[in-house]
Amino acid sequence: MRKKRTTRPVLRGLRLGAAVAVAGIAAWLVWLVGDPAAAVEELLGWADSAQAATALLSAELGAPRGEAGLSAWDRLVLAQSSLLGGLRPAEGSAEPTPSPEQSHDPGELDPDGDGEGEEEEDNLPGSTTAPDGIIPKTMVAGTSAKYVTEGNVSIYNHTDYALDIAGLLSAAPELSGEGEGPKVLIYHSHATEAYTMDGTDMYEESDSYRTLNTDQNMVRVGEEMAAVFEAAGIGVVHDTTLYDYPSYNNAYIRSIEGVQAALKEYPSLVLLLDVHRDALVASDGTIYKVVSGSVDNCAQVMMVLGSDASGQLHPNWKVNLALAAEIQDAVTSKWATLARPIVLRTSRFNQHVSTGALLVEVGTHGNTLQEAITAARLYARTVAELMTE
Repeated sequence: MRKKRTTRPVLRGLRLGAAVAVAGIAAWLVWLVGDPAAAVEELLGWADSAQAATALLSAELGAPRGEAGLSAWDRLVLAQSSLLGGLRPAEGSAEPTPSPEQSHDPGELDPDGDGEGEEEEDNLPGSTTAPDGIIPKTMVAGTSAKYVTEGNVSIYNHTDYALDIAGLLSAAPELSGEGEGPKVLIYHSHATEAYTMDGTDMYEESDSYRTLNTDQNMVRVGEEMAAVFEAAGIGVVHDTTLYDYPSYNNAYIRSIEGVQAALKEYPSLVLLLDVHRDALVASDGTIYKVVSGSVDNCAQVMMVLGSDASGQLHPNWKVNLALAAEIQDAVTSKWATLARPIVLRTSRFNQHVSTGALLVEVGTHGNTLQEAITAARLYARTVAELMTE
């Protein structure tokens, strides 16, 4: 009489336990990055626990693939990314399109606003305050190899491309445009982004530092910019669609459809501004706001530019970068620290649809709406002057 084999139940139990563990990890990843596809991609690509830890933080920060680990500044820039991480491109494209508020290095900290930057590693450990405090910082170019600076223009370069700022400035396109019709499109891939409540600028949150109240979110900032352009005699189309509501994921996929529709309806458009705000919070909960050292009660602005470094088609990136360099040169010549360094990324941020496409970050969630409005108006005024020269 043969003995019953007991190994199969044991093996089945082990396999079942392993499957449950993997399913649990996968569910946790989905919760963490807010994107099932991105979670599965991360899970399958991990080889060891150290790589897993770095990959998790990269997913949380929206850090580009291929960069070695996380910088001190990357570890600082965490804000709200569990809701916004892992945005995917339109069907048929393999390009990741991370949220801009979690995917850039905005410059080094200059608490005195004198333009003399300090290394993040030296500055951040001492930058602490009470849990409900907000620390003002003036962001300036640093000294690392990723910064390319010449004159008034500074670019934080996440690509491997060599940049010639003088060449970019000489190649900047004209923005006057031909024929009748509006010249500027203002829209908001993340329209519900909002600022720190202050004074009469109060709102009901749809999520942390977000609101559907268009008098208090990015739509209001866009309205202020549109008013400046219109006062200068420049026609504006302001798309007030809340592309990030009710779902934050795939906001860029939805917003690009709006941009393409506007370009088709208004072929006269020469400048496309996707207006956001940034978000900076330390691991201890300290919130930072960016302030101009040149203008009182004023936030800083930052332009984020895409490229074809990821291998995706983007024939316009050099033209768009040249335009951003020209704008920063003009802004900085008037207000030395109004503009943070330009950020050049490997993703496209929908800027491949046309020349003249820029992503503009106005302040951070630590700024007040009034500080953001001041910065937005000065930025728009400078661009309007360039367009009417």
